[in-house]
Amino acid sequence: MARVILFLVCMISGTVFSASLRPPELKISLKIDRKKVANNDIIPMQLTIQNVTSHRGNILIPYGQNSGKSLFQLRIYLIDSVNHYHLVFDSPIDLDMDTSKYRATDGFWMLDPGEQFTQPFFINDTKNHRKRIESSIALPKLSDGTYAVQFLYMPENSQFFKYAFLTDVQEDPILNDDVDVYPDHFRWEGTFVSNFVELEIDHLREMPLQPKHHHCALCKNITNENWAKVKHQWGRRKKNVNHPNLLWVYDGPQAVLSSLPTFFGFNVICQTKNGITYIGLNYQIGKIYRFRSRIAWIFHAIGFRKAPFKTSKVNWQKLITVKEL
Repeated sequence: MARVILFLVCMISGTVFSASLRPPELKISLKIDRKKVANNDIIPMQLTIQNVTSHRGNILIPYGQNSGKSLFQLRIYLIDSVNHYHLVFDSPIDLDMDTSKYRATDGFWMLDPGEQFTQPFFINDTKNHRKRIESSIALPKLSDGTYAVQFLYMPENSQFFKYAFLTDVQEDPILNDDVDVYPDHFRWEGTFVSNFVELEIDHLREMPLQPKHHHCALCKNITNENWAKVKHQWGRRKKNVNHPNLLWVYDGPQAVLSSLPTFFGFNVICQTKNGITYIGLNYQIGKIYRFRSRIAWIFHAIGFRKAPFKTSKVNWQKLITVKEL
């Protein structure tokens, strides 16, 4: 009987251990809004990375990456008359961006089961091509025709790769130390590629992105790049209202410092009269009342364990700055 119980315990523990080692998978999906463009048009694209496993895991994303090697590579294939794909363009892996003001790198992003992260791209956005935002890729002059577009996701290029992914080595199982250090992280199985999306280039159908009609005051001020008024109106923006001049709103950070006050920010891509513009929104969370804190110190000095008034406000948030990046 003891041997039977021992055998069952070993089987259960072995099952749990092997389940925790199943290689998680990522699903990479590419979407293009405009399927027919001119050669010099700005082409919006969205690349979505989804965790299709049953547990959480890290990925690496470009937080305004402008140095090092790119996490994403764009590939374009010409489709000939017999439906053969011929590679005509590979975007450079080594980033060629302006680092005089920013030296940003990539960062971590935690995905829950089924959760996804979307990275926007604006191909041929020459205004922002060499700035800090890694969502602009310049194309060479391509002849008219039908092309297949694909993205590669290559976090192995990052200096933080070893902290977010486990390398899938030939030896199996993975070393126990690695499992102990990285119990819930993704195992890496090589570069991920997205689906193919067809894109037709026709030089006679140039349709550049333009600011939409001014349906609301916020869109009008975005178009005119009046950031002071945008700051005033942004707090009243409703998530369920469609603002056509907001091309993309990045998710905010997943974690902030626990001490008050703390700060966080995120970027917004918008369409203005001068083209696609990136703006940064910076918030302050929590408020410390300095005068009350000094009075509270006096109360502590005379024997009060707690001052009879609040010296800080936790549930307080304010948009501090809105500025063009």
